[in-house]
Amino acid sequence: MTHWLPLSDPSDISVCRRNARQLAQAAGFSRPRTEEIAIVVSEAATNVLRYAKRGRCLLQQMPGIGGPRLAMVVVDQGPGIDTLDKMMRDGSSSEGSAGLGLGAMQRLSDQFDIYSNRDEGTVVACEFQLRPYRPAAVDVAGLLVTHPGETRCGDAWDMTCVASNTASGGRLDLILCDGLGHGHRAADAAERVLKAFGQMRGRTPAAALADISDDIADTRGAVAACVAVASDGRRLSYASVGNIATIRARLGETKRFATRDGHLGGGVRSPFSDEISLQPGDTVILHSDGLLTLRDLHEKPALLMRSALLIAGKLMAENFRGRDDASLAVIKIAKEI
Repeated sequence: MTHWLPLSDPSDISVCRRNARQLAQAAGFSRPRTEEIAIVVSEAATNVLRYAKRGRCLLQQMPGIGGPRLAMVVVDQGPGIDTLDKMMRDGSSSEGSAGLGLGAMQRLSDQFDIYSNRDEGTVVACEFQLRPYRPAAVDVAGLLVTHPGETRCGDAWDMTCVASNTASGGRLDLILCDGLGHGHRAADAAERVLKAFGQMRGRTPAAALADISDDIADTRGAVAACVAVASDGRRLSYASVGNIATIRARLGETKRFATRDGHLGGGVRSPFSDEISLQPGDTVILHSDGLLTLRDLHEKPALLMRSALLIAGKLMAENFRGRDDASLAVIKIAKEI
């Protein structure tokens, strides 16, 4: 489900809860776990109506190493939460909700994060894992939003681990792509990119993109960026073709990576590639042109300290252009490696 769900009426809470149940059941979550997920979504949506009057909810499945994950991002532009410590205690909740409070929402989630202040409103991000797993050095999340007039998203992303995350030479690979245009043909091209990516474990990002380009030559084509992060979180290899933006943000610096014009499936000579070092706390962001250009991320230290999913959710909510598909993936390097 890759459209924002509006939150402005009590009936919208039921819509969010129903969508959450459908996603959880399709992903293979047990019935009791599905109901816990529905409770968290319902509580988050109710809080928006109670305190901010209106907001938005994004629910979708994310790829994971141990199996699919569910992501919930709820955003509003309300007054923020002054008593966040109180609201994190079980039993403190909005009137008319389950009475759980943010603390219980945190307990029922595999990952929970919240960002709130008077100027920017509140973002709540929860992740639910079918089989809990997290690489030691990185936190990874990504979100998709479909063109408002389409039913299928022409953007896509995926991730995989090569060898064990604790083995020497192991790494995490991630690709983000944008099928040219939007609609069914763009979605078909993006799906072909991910299928080819899944068959190329262990190749360098540049070699993978070159081979993918050959594999999708009979499609509309796509632009893509691929990164490989070493298991210790210290190094990143990168390759790109077309206008996928890749950024490394850290306190005091926002570095934008170069790319090569063209698109996969279009006879590109070779992708642009590079390798850079990473530091504890670095954030690597990939996004399609369905989002506004992200600038000066290093000037947002409070946001860069949050989880990968919350960063992705806030940036998606604030920068979605609304006239194309959009995708964004975030790789957060642990503060201590």
